[in-house]
Amino acid sequence: MCGIAGIFSNDRPGQGDIQRMTESLAHRGPDAFGYFHHEYVALGHRRLSILDLDARSNQPFHSRDKRYVLIFNGEIYNFRQLADALLQRGIKLNTTSDTEVLIEAFALWGVDVVHKLNGMFAFAIYDTQQNTLFLCRDRLGKKPLFYYHDSNWFIFGSEIKSLLKHPVVSANVKINKSSLYTFLHLGYIPHPATVYQGIHKFPAGCSGVVQEDLKLKITPYWNVKDYIRPADDVTVTVENAKHELKNLLTEAVASRLISDVPLGTFLSGGTDSSIITALASKQVSGKLKTFSIGFQESKFNETEYARSVAKVLGTEHHEYILSEREAVNILETYLSHFDEPFADTSAIPTMLVSRLARKEVTVALTGDGGDELFLGYGSYDWAERMNSGLVKSIGPLIASGLNLVGSNRLRRAAHLFERVEPARLRSHIFSQEQYFFSDQDIRELITDPHGYTPFEYDDLPVKGLKAAEQQALFDLQYYLTDDLLVKVDRASMFHALECRCPLLDRQVVEYTLQLPFAFKQKGDIKKWILKELLSEYLPSSLVHRPKWGFSIPLGQWLKNELRFMIDQYLSRESVQKLGLFNYDRVNSLVKSFLHGRDYLYNRVWVLIVIHKWVSENG
Repeated sequence: MCGIAGIFSNDRPGQGDIQRMTESLAHRGPDAFGYFHHEYVALGHRRLSILDLDARSNQPFHSRDKRYVLIFNGEIYNFRQLADALLQRGIKLNTTSDTEVLIEAFALWGVDVVHKLNGMFAFAIYDTQQNTLFLCRDRLGKKPLFYYHDSNWFIFGSEIKSLLKHPVVSANVKINKSSLYTFLHLGYIPHPATVYQGIHKFPAGCSGVVQEDLKLKITPYWNVKDYIRPADDVTVTVENAKHELKNLLTEAVASRLISDVPLGTFLSGGTDSSIITALASKQVSGKLKTFSIGFQESKFNETEYARSVAKVLGTEHHEYILSEREAVNILETYLSHFDEPFADTSAIPTMLVSRLARKEVTVALTGDGGDELFLGYGSYDWAERMNSGLVKSIGPLIASGLNLVGSNRLRRAAHLFERVEPARLRSHIFSQEQYFFSDQDIRELITDPHGYTPFEYDDLPVKGLKAAEQQALFDLQYYLTDDLLVKVDRASMFHALECRCPLLDRQVVEYTLQLPFAFKQKGDIKKWILKELLSEYLPSSLVHRPKWGFSIPLGQWLKNELRFMIDQYLSRESVQKLGLFNYDRVNSLVKSFLHGRDYLYNRVWVLIVIHKWVSENG
């Protein structure tokens, strides 16, 4: 895990610019740094040493023939297999790092190397002979990559803050209002957009080439939809599926336990982190180190379950119980570190558990991806309900009725039944299940409704998928990539901790997508097949328990410790100064929240985040 930055231009990039860009990523790689400067290109790297700690593996890294120069963030988990393939071709490596394997594999196979890689990565390779730049990002977007591109410059880096250190970028970008409107709807900004016009997220599962004339061509090399089972495929049996899935997960965990530094796992006590911890604990020598965090307020504290799982599995467990005040104190850090508006406050406990883990280890395995792959979210139940012909025909009537009842729970549900275009249904279900603004709400809230374009995405029905699976596919392509993985990457790298996600292993994902719906949800049991595997390691009381999640009591905070943020950022002066939203609408929302409609807390929060972010960055 590292930080990368680069400049490609016919205007001869300055060495000072690449140094400033790279230095802004020091938190991602505190162990070493390096630069490569050529007539038309400048590359920078910050290293977090995980494999082959020797300085010979520092970057930028040159190929044996000196033609190619690599900067690389991430891990190639099948690097040993690739190294063996290189050796069979007569290519002897000088290090034990995946960095050298990657660049020599590229030198041998060229752009087709992307199909051979299993890992999490964002990398750039400069061809000194052809004066071209090759870029690539992993299949699900675990590692970040941003870029700015005009007729004279191609500038890229691991985080937006790095790009803004370049004078060309800082002078030419401006806030993207459309992204702010989408943020109201989702709580994050989906790819390829960012909060800035001119800065883009390089798409996951894609590679790209910047030619000598600075033209950029991006090519997809992997698409999640290519691995969805055929509608008539009913040949797989439960026993075969359990056996194959266990083998794939065991291999995925094993490949992520390869490290030259100490490692452990995040353990919340939930299904996903528990199965990863169970598999890892059987493969390490000695006791596996596990880490969990909880709040003193028992409603938001899952550490009891994590402690119980750790005891059964025999891990060396570390936990930290914090007060609300401690969590609130790092709120400013979380809001500023993510570079663009980001509403997911579970970043706070993720930052704290990363800080706890970093005291003992440099690598942590996580359970990310389990909900999207095995249908763990409640929104998938809503997708099935909303797919009913009756609901489609009388949804608005249901919404009106629920709003009249007076219960907060029913009023919250009423928003899901609002009329929405079929092509917007996936984002609508996600948005309203998370309590954010619907498309209609946004049109009524903003001062320029004619300037609003709803978030557009590919929602063409996939043959053979149930509505719940279609919803999960949306989450896999957007929520996971642009929210959850962003949260884990920025929160962990803030403390120079590398997080690895075995459930998002390429082969695990491709196999799981082909499993029948009935294997993932059986009756009311979500993640059924995953829980069947977990039952081999834990008692039923720890396997079958209510899902809670890694959250903070944000609604409660906004009425107490964080009330000052409402007063400061949603005042008449602040709202009218920003000029994006109708103050009367904002004020009405705040009053409704403060006077009992607690479920509106996320709507209040995203408005606070926007006003705070623009006031500090606009």
